[in-house]
Formats: sequence, structure tokens, C-alpha cells
Amino acid sequence: MNILICDDANDAALALKKIIAFSVSDVNVTVFNAGEDALTCIRSGKNPDLCFLDILMPGMDGIALAAQMRKEGYSGPIVFLTASNDYAAQSYQVEAFSYLLKPPNEKEVAAILHKLKNTLEAADTAGLPVKTKQLSKLIMFKNISHVEVIRHNVHFRLTNGKEVQIVGVFSEIIPKLLADKRFAQCHRSFVVNMDAISGIQGNTAIMNDGKNVPISKNFSEFKKQYHNRLFGS
Repeated sequence: MNILICDDANDAALALKKIIAFSVSDVNVTVFNAGEDALTCIRSGKNPDLCFLDILMPGMDGIALAAQMRKEGYSGPIVFLTASNDYAAQSYQVEAFSYLLKPPNEKEVAAILHKLKNTLEAADTAGLPVKTKQLSKLIMFKNISHVEVIRHNVHFRLTNGKEVQIVGVFSEIIPKLLADKRFAQCHRSFVVNMDAISGIQGNTAIMNDGKNVPISKNFSEFKKQYHNRLFGS
């Protein structure tokens, strides 16, 4: 999950960043202290899963920043940070996800993050229709850890530890996976879900389930793709 914080009070922004890191795993938080800088980030093509915006900031305040972000095409959830609930009505004009009175506490932040996570998971219904020897089924992209070919057999390794062996040609399946931005090919025999990677060591991608997937020199762009996915570039 990629999160943007914009608050001119750097101490408050860092405190919120710490709460977020404590409340949810697999999160990357980017902090800005000026609305103009946050807007530049959005204009560069980055698309955070969630934005925390302080309302009272010098120059471009949070409401103006949110309005401009919407004009620039950002459709993700926005949470306003404010010392007063007087701005609640204005927050609705830019389709705010929620707002928090400052300073937010861990319980409030955790509730928003888990609400967002549930919303994202419920909305994520993309998948790949496949055929096994027994039946046809839809494998959800979010449930795939990685896909590999072994002696011409295609194996889907799932995030729950299970495996699905399908009837199909790997070269025909690869473009269908790569059409979804969460997937990247790291080896001629492997396509991985970058969201299921816990880290990279040398030429090995370590998956969240502990399995190691090789990174081939022939796929030199893979590490850059993973970096961009991780940091929202």
C-alpha cells in the first residue's frame, strides 16, 4: 500500500507515518510539507492508494490541494487532517474518504487503513480464466504469488500456499498476466506478483511465503519494475 502525507508540520507528519507503519504491514509512506510538492508528485504520474492532507497549510491548503488533485485525475481516497471539524462540509466537495481531528490516535488511523484495505480488496475482482484437467475456473490475480513452467506444465503458486496446475501454454499466459501492472517476468520460466514479494537479495526474489524465485540477467528491468511498484513510481 502506497500512502502520501502532506502536512506543513513535519513532526506531525512523521508521527502519523510512524502510526501508519505500526498499524499495517507492507506500506510505503511518502511525506511532503507543502501542497505544491504533493501536487507535483501526483502530476508525475504517481498514484497513492491513500492521501492524508492537512487542511490548514500556508500557501496551498489541504482543501485547495485536494480539489486540484481531483482536477489532475487523482480518484483515490483522501483523508483530511484538521484541528477543527468546521471543515467537514468542504471535505465532502472533493469526495473525502474521511477526516481526522489532530493529533490522530493509533485506533483512528488503524480503523481508516483497515477500512481502505477492505475496500480495495472488495474492488479487486480481476482474474484469469484457466482450465485444469478437472474443470475451468477463475484464478484471482490478487491470490497469485507467482507462476512457473516446469517441463511444459504451468503451475500457479497461490498466496495461501496452494497450487493449481493448468492446461495451457506458458508463452500464451505470460501476456495475460503482464497486462495487469502487479505482474512482471523475472525469468523465462517465472512471472511473479510483485505485491507478493517480501524482498530481493542479489538475483533472487523472496516471496511472502518464503519461496525463492530466480531473477535472470535476461530480465534486467525486473528490479527497476519492482522498485517502481514498491515506491509508487
